Amino acid sequence: MAPSTDILIGDSDRQYVLLRPLSRSHPGLFDRRDGNWIDCELEIAAGGFRGTFHANLRSEDFQTFLEEAQGLSRMPDGTATFSTMEGQISLSLTGGGDEHVRVHGEALDTAGIGNRLTFGFEIDRTSLTGICRSLEYLLAAFPVIGIPD
Repeated sequence: MAPSTDILIGDSDRQYVLLRPLSRSHPGLFDRRDGNWIDCELEIAAGGFRGTFHANLRSEDFQTFLEEAQGLSRMPDGTATFSTMEGQISLSLTGGGDEHVRVHGEALDTAGIGNRLTFGFEIDRTSLTGICRSLEYLLAAFPVIGIPD
């Protein structure tokens, strides 16, 4: 499979969350506060619901998610969370000690005031490797910039 910055969580033929980074929101800014925003397209398919919306997410959020997903791949009872500053998407991947990982999430189509979708499904534990690899590609393309406060 070719390297991709798209983060696919789930099965593209069934239930999934797809996080697709498009570009830096402020490509000319290199400070931590403004330079780490990424324009993204999000696609969710869960049960009978299907939808696509745009969100501005931050490189730091992807970095934290990568670290937690790597931990979950090593410890079958762990949890990896992806939460964002503006709250448009939140995900938790929870291992139960077996070959499955439970995905639970909430999405808002507009930051702060949008319509809310709560969803959940299971993925195979082996898919964590691909999720982590895609997060690494994303962070290579959109690295965290600036110095922490």
